[in-house]
Amino acid sequence: MNQSETIAAIDLGSNSFHMIVAEHQNGEVQVVDRVKEMVRLGGGLDKKNNLTPEVMERALATLERFGQRLKGIPPQAIRAVGTKTLRTARNAEPFLDAAQKALNHEIEIISGFEEARLVYQGVTHDIEVMDQALLVMDIGGRSTELIRGSGQTPFQMDSLTMGSVSMSMKHFADGIITKKRMENAELDAMAELQGVRKNYKNSLWERAIGSSGTIRSIAKIILAAGWSHHAITFDALKKLRKITIEVGSVDKLDLEGLKEERRPVFPGGLAILYAAFKQLKIEELMVSDGALREGVIYDHVGRITQHDIRELSIDALMKRYHVAFAHAERVHVLASALFGQVVNHFSEDEERFEDALRWGAKLHEVGLAISHRKYHRHSAYLIEHSDIPGFSRQEQRTLSALVEAHRMKLNEVQFDSFRLKSQMMKAAIVLRLAVLLYRGRGSDTVPAPQIEFDSDTVSLAFDAAWIENHALTRHDLDLERRLLKRIGIQLDY
Repeated sequence: MNQSETIAAIDLGSNSFHMIVAEHQNGEVQVVDRVKEMVRLGGGLDKKNNLTPEVMERALATLERFGQRLKGIPPQAIRAVGTKTLRTARNAEPFLDAAQKALNHEIEIISGFEEARLVYQGVTHDIEVMDQALLVMDIGGRSTELIRGSGQTPFQMDSLTMGSVSMSMKHFADGIITKKRMENAELDAMAELQGVRKNYKNSLWERAIGSSGTIRSIAKIILAAGWSHHAITFDALKKLRKITIEVGSVDKLDLEGLKEERRPVFPGGLAILYAAFKQLKIEELMVSDGALREGVIYDHVGRITQHDIRELSIDALMKRYHVAFAHAERVHVLASALFGQVVNHFSEDEERFEDALRWGAKLHEVGLAISHRKYHRHSAYLIEHSDIPGFSRQEQRTLSALVEAHRMKLNEVQFDSFRLKSQMMKAAIVLRLAVLLYRGRGSDTVPAPQIEFDSDTVSLAFDAAWIENHALTRHDLDLERRLLKRIGIQLDY
């Protein structure tokens, strides 16, 4: 029997930070610990969308406590993700530097699209769904995710710019709840839903499932009141809305099942859910305990059991942009062979650069779908700005930078914002050489030369007969030598 492995996921949400620790063995996952702290990160954005010092201090203290719990778990078994607030905050980068030191682990910022995909994974692993057509809804602090899928496969994903924190701050900031304010909040939510409503109309799904704090809180209140015995119904939601308005104040919301810490953001979340029921004609919403952090856990399990969604995503992009698969594969094989000889230069993050080189080799020509002229820049743009399932924003930016640097002029400034700048430069050179050696696009295998990095020198040693018979390759290497010399790197071959 395989030994179990401890894995962990951290979700830096706009309202709460969550951490779950699980044991993984033979594809099975057992959660052994859960930690949740109400940080209200989304409520700590000022008028210029900067995180305030107070909320940053609160967040860093929470992450330090999480970091203590993670001690002893290998770094490769931990994933931490940031969502809407960290996608929005203008000072997210300096905060992330401090946050990663506090947690003692890298934090990935994920897109709304990726957040929706992971939510769906968390929900469909928590509830037996068979092959049903599903609608999944997750109301977060500053965003709401809608996903439509079949069984465990999502195929329509949207992240809407509204959440329990942002809606409450806009319409109920002073804690006062009136019928007019509730109606205005609902109208805001309906306007946001209007653009995607046709993709989620009730004729397209058989079962609706909700997740995360707002929806779970509403379900607990409804079940405690006896208005429903297994799910959130529209009739029960109407009763809760009526009572909430009658109470008139967040401070007076004394409802069984509603935690004190959730009161300030409750009316905004309720308005969003009520609007969704009306717009999407939901009559009944099942509630799942699975959410983003569980989705991160199962996604990580996929990576370590050779079911990495990122590989499928790369193949899908290649198909979408009609990349020449055979040529891309030849470049990938050669780049991997070269990387294997200089892997000691990437000891700090070997696996990440190996992955990035493989994916970069496969995607370096996607920009040809736009234009041959400066296609490397088109490729880089498509990679950075596409919704690519499984990838964080940082991963897409790394991949984009490598691909943009695979031909023509190479500029050190391209990599100034990367922590591992030297490794990025070396990975870019490996990719450049692999692409250069297959410039003729022939089907014959190019024998991998011996490669060495030494200070500011790159040395290549070819089979003498092979290089002698390839005059165009020698010409291209001479040009590459001149290009690298401009940034202080000597190419010898």
